[in-house]
Amino acid sequence: MPFASLTDVNVHLPIDKAQAQDAEIPDLVIDAERLIRARLASIVEYSIMSAWDVEALPTSTCPELIREITGKLVAAKFYANLVAEDEADGSEFAQTLYNDAINMLNELREGTLTLIDVDGLEVTTSNLDVTDFWPNNTTQESFFKVADQWA
Repeated sequence: MPFASLTDVNVHLPIDKAQAQDAEIPDLVIDAERLIRARLASIVEYSIMSAWDVEALPTSTCPELIREITGKLVAAKFYANLVAEDEADGSEFAQTLYNDAINMLNELREGTLTLIDVDGLEVTTSNLDVTDFWPNNTTQESFFKVADQWA
């Protein structure tokens, strides 16, 4: 689990009711990582996120904030699955964990939350603009336009 350890997940679960085991969460971690990558792709370079994804202890490669977000997302889904039979309308506890994680991702995107890497340095983030995509207004004019008519 590169983005989070089992401890990062279990810290968000009630000790007296539910604790996940390694074998129960690999697919949930993959889903959480996909969501995090998608939400942060516009502000964090792929190469930086790839450095978080190595087969090592997450504490040595992945920022604490990303481990917390991943842990909350995994714990939310794990707990929701665990109580799904008993709580047909969904778990309010699981929904709260999920909402917290999504709010943290949104705050990272908005720049109101700072991402610090494992070395204690701020991770460089930037919002992409139109010049980051191609073609854009700086490229030559299109040869064919929608208004063109073929004879």
